[in-house]
Amino acid sequence: MSIDEPQLTRRQAKDAGKHAAPDACASDAPGDSSEDGKHSKGATSNWFVKNSSSYAFTLVAVLSFVTRYWKIWDPAQVVFDEVHFGKFASYYLRREYHFDIHPPLAKMVIALGGWLVGYDGHFLFEKIGMDYMSNGVPYILLRGWVAMFGFALPPLVYMIMAESGYSVAASLLAGVLVTFDNALVTQGRLILLDNIMIFFMLAAVYSYVRFFKLRYRAFGTQWWTWLLSTGAMLGCAVSCKMVGLLTMMLIGSAVLYDLWRIIDIRRGTTMAQFTQHFMARAFALIAVPFALYISFFYVHLAVLTLSGPGDAYHTAKFQMQLLNNPMRQSSFDVHFGDEIQFRHRDTGVYMESFTDRYPLRYADQRVSSQGQQVTGAKKRSDNAYWRIKPAQASDEFAQFMARKQAGEAIPAEETDRWAVHNLDFVQLEHVNTGMNLRTHDVASPMTATNMEITTLALNDTAKEADTVWQIKIDRANTNSTRLQTSASFIRIVSQKHGVAVWTHSKALPDWGHKHQEINGNKKPEDKSTLWTVPRIRGRSASAEELDAMAKKIVKMGFLAKFAELQGLMFRHNNALTTVHPFQSTPLSWPFMVRGISFWTDKDSRRQIYLMGNPLGWWISDFALLMYGATMVMIALFTRRNVEVVDGIVQRHMLRSTGFIVAAWVLHYAPFFLMGRSLFLHHYLPSSIFAYMTTAALFQFASIMDYPRFALKHWHSNVRALVPSGVSVVGFGILVAAQVACFMYFAPLTYGTTGLSVDEIHSRRWLSTYDLHFQT
Repeated sequence: MSIDEPQLTRRQAKDAGKHAAPDACASDAPGDSSEDGKHSKGATSNWFVKNSSSYAFTLVAVLSFVTRYWKIWDPAQVVFDEVHFGKFASYYLRREYHFDIHPPLAKMVIALGGWLVGYDGHFLFEKIGMDYMSNGVPYILLRGWVAMFGFALPPLVYMIMAESGYSVAASLLAGVLVTFDNALVTQGRLILLDNIMIFFMLAAVYSYVRFFKLRYRAFGTQWWTWLLSTGAMLGCAVSCKMVGLLTMMLIGSAVLYDLWRIIDIRRGTTMAQFTQHFMARAFALIAVPFALYISFFYVHLAVLTLSGPGDAYHTAKFQMQLLNNPMRQSSFDVHFGDEIQFRHRDTGVYMESFTDRYPLRYADQRVSSQGQQVTGAKKRSDNAYWRIKPAQASDEFAQFMARKQAGEAIPAEETDRWAVHNLDFVQLEHVNTGMNLRTHDVASPMTATNMEITTLALNDTAKEADTVWQIKIDRANTNSTRLQTSASFIRIVSQKHGVAVWTHSKALPDWGHKHQEINGNKKPEDKSTLWTVPRIRGRSASAEELDAMAKKIVKMGFLAKFAELQGLMFRHNNALTTVHPFQSTPLSWPFMVRGISFWTDKDSRRQIYLMGNPLGWWISDFALLMYGATMVMIALFTRRNVEVVDGIVQRHMLRSTGFIVAAWVLHYAPFFLMGRSLFLHHYLPSSIFAYMTTAALFQFASIMDYPRFALKHWHSNVRALVPSGVSVVGFGILVAAQVACFMYFAPLTYGTTGLSVDEIHSRRWLSTYDLHFQT
């Protein structure tokens, strides 16, 4: 990670005459004692150089604060994924259960900020562009709270570089490059998760560097402190987003390398000592992160005790643990003759029908049956009631229905005879239109591979087979399991065609009232074909029934809830394959080919467009390429026994810079294996390590005498700043280019200034920058 300290000490002793003499001459030469002005100026200069690391760190911190907090109150509207993460924070404050594919820590951190300023969670961030001021949301304080983590990133980068043995100049360069990156600034000043996660990632790397530097003082207090800190930060990173596992891979790889060195018999390590090292690392870097991960979920579930929008994702047993959940309050047996509703588990829409018919031809010129529409509506209405009937009509059932419709009091024992069970065959009559639910061999409107769902007149006996459905209760072991409101997840499967009633989130055109399409899915066992029966018309629980239901609730332990939630998170994360207009491919990220539109305001022509600093990213790409080429050349010369680079420099390039490059690779390459929708912001952790590689290559190109310029700690004294004027010029060019490019694209980063058509086009350095207001 850093220059090997014992080797550095030996090198410094060897070179004492080489480096100490000039310093001594500067302060002790006889001729200087009589020149008080020159002596005072030299002393001031030496004092500045000695403390320059602290000044550089302070400069990075100040610049980071300014860039993250500048006009943080603007825009006073919901921006991009504040829609999701602001909403989740509100649910925490309302203690209402919600479901998300990400672990809870970062969202709980945001909610904590809201709680500290007295926010009650009344606003649900429903869509981009909603006004904060008129809704009484303390958004400035919420953004400012999250921005603390974004503000901390550049100082952390400086500390990592300094602790890794880089010079003040290289550490400052890395900090400045990260400070003036447009994408990191945009993400770091909004109510979003990524900068919280990246903070813990970098804190884990910093902690591990500090731990590694103590490898010759194993098992001491500081050694344990930094080892446990590494584990804690890893646990927090993974508890923000599962992407934190990539940082665990990085640290895990470094640990394996370290253990491989320790077990070498030439180091005099006994197997007992090796076992101690192994167990200590296993405890701190595996047990501690997992304990924190599971603990944050414990807090998550302990806070979210009320029924909320996430209930429907879970099993009935899980839902019944939540206060005010409908299953807890009103889970009734469904009987033939009941008028019931069907609600889709995944999308929450209600299956309904009305007299409108499918158009004769669709937009792609396919022909429909012109049957009565059956669609998924987000709001419940009378159109969502269906009468459930036995597939085989009988005089006995007709008599039962006549008595029921006449309002006759029917004994419970007799009613129980007509309970609906698992695997029963039924017909579903739409109450308002008097038509039976039907599927037939006609393609559905939007999914040509699936079958159309429509209705059929009650007296059309010739096609009656199309109207027979089988009720399949999920996870039911026998056909004696009864269908219950809220508690049962069911599939409605056609007896004749074998398709299951299904819906998806894409809306129908205007002729379908923008409802969701409902069709027959030819994969009936798919997890997305599940429905619930939320209510029976006219049925509500008495006080005695509510009390009896509460007593029947089977307690579900934390570990069972945790396991169920992990499975749901994994499945739904992998299911995020829907095409998004601003998604991109991992191959395009390092080249800053395309950004993401976060927010627009048509009247003022303002917009926020997430994009990295193009010059900074392209220079970093070049640095990564040059690192690879340099290491190959050094290896080739070494094979020919030619030393082209000093041994300490070569060692530092291989270990320290190699670790940084490995961090870039491990936080980037795994995305090529992911099948879900991906976005530019997934590259942000890697972009930071790319900037650090740039700074490391700057040091390699400008400083050969590493011991003279290397920092031992980020706040330690400094012997020298830069070796030559050429280094100063190179440093200045890199910083000036980064800052100038940042300022040029700042109107898109902050969204505070509207741009003309010409100004928009001048910022489209690549034609793939799909900025708004180009005309």
